[in-house]
Amino acid sequence: MDLSNFTLAPENVTTTSLPTSPIPWLEYVLLPSLFLGACFLVGVPGNILVIWTILFRISPRSFTVVLLLHMAIADFSVLITLPIWIHALADSWVFGLFFCKFLTYLIHVSMYGSLFFITLMSVHRFLAVVFPFVLLRWQQRRRVYGILGIAWILALAFASPVFVYRTTMVHGDSVQCSHRKYSSDQQKLAILLLESTVGFVVPFFILLLCYSFILHKIQHLKSKKIKSEKLIVSVVIAFFLCWFPYHVFNVLTIASVLLKSTDPSTSESLEKVVAVGNNIAGALAFFCSCLNPILYAFAARSFRGGLRGINFTKVLGQMNEDTTQKKPTKISHISDDHNSLENQVPHSLEIQKSHSLQNQISPSLENHRPCSLQS
Repeated sequence: MDLSNFTLAPENVTTTSLPTSPIPWLEYVLLPSLFLGACFLVGVPGNILVIWTILFRISPRSFTVVLLLHMAIADFSVLITLPIWIHALADSWVFGLFFCKFLTYLIHVSMYGSLFFITLMSVHRFLAVVFPFVLLRWQQRRRVYGILGIAWILALAFASPVFVYRTTMVHGDSVQCSHRKYSSDQQKLAILLLESTVGFVVPFFILLLCYSFILHKIQHLKSKKIKSEKLIVSVVIAFFLCWFPYHVFNVLTIASVLLKSTDPSTSESLEKVVAVGNNIAGALAFFCSCLNPILYAFAARSFRGGLRGINFTKVLGQMNEDTTQKKPTKISHISDDHNSLENQVPHSLEIQKSHSLQNQISPSLENHRPCSLQS
């Protein structure tokens, strides 16, 4: 994943040309710095507010809200590094090779982590809407923590190839953390295929399957629940729209490698397209990390006076209430229509049985009274 390509010019443009020409400086330094600065100013306070609201204003927390909490933590860990990338844009990478690898690795971990959390959220909503009683069997605190731990471990594992190929490169008089160095074309193909398969294709089809069933059942939910479901869907769609261009350019890079021996001219043209497109993909990746708080803010109808905690408390609290799976006991909460119907059916049957029993007793009493009088 070449997210930091957004923070400097493509490899065929040297940094020595940037100071002498105002157009490259505007395109590769000023505009990216302003964009990253805006993401930092919006995303860092927004995600801090989401984390604070969930931790201190919402209790108990549903599985969906817990996943949103972990997504906010992942996004915050990426956005907090933006001043370093801005400094590298304006001057040079002065933090060493290991820090270059580590920060890029952190971005990858955030991408995979958020992807796994969104996939878990979608599967959870699918079970809650279609198979609510199946969901209750595994939704326990220990199992939830275990699932979250596995998601983080997988994110750490799938992001590890960064340490293999990421390196620094000298551009003129400066050093930049933007270069991928593969040992062979086979290694390059393997890493890119892994990223696009695990990072997009498989989760996309899982989400497509889940939400096809959810949208079929969503018409039977209450209006408040529909709003919560729509907000969850908007978070999922926003994430995939932001990361879709990156994986498209991954596919173009794979095609370029495969065509290198058979059609060199087409391969070179694809490389030029990817060099420019990586800037767009990197911009959307950083923007994705600050997008969720914006969606939460717009979801709260009282959002007119700025980013206030009460707005996040309202929308996240409502989502927490609507997505809480309640067991048919006194300990847990009830929010699923199927569970409420289950509790109502035995009660209605008891009422019907009592009425039928009363109807059977009353005629027998009426027949018994005349007999006693005659005797």
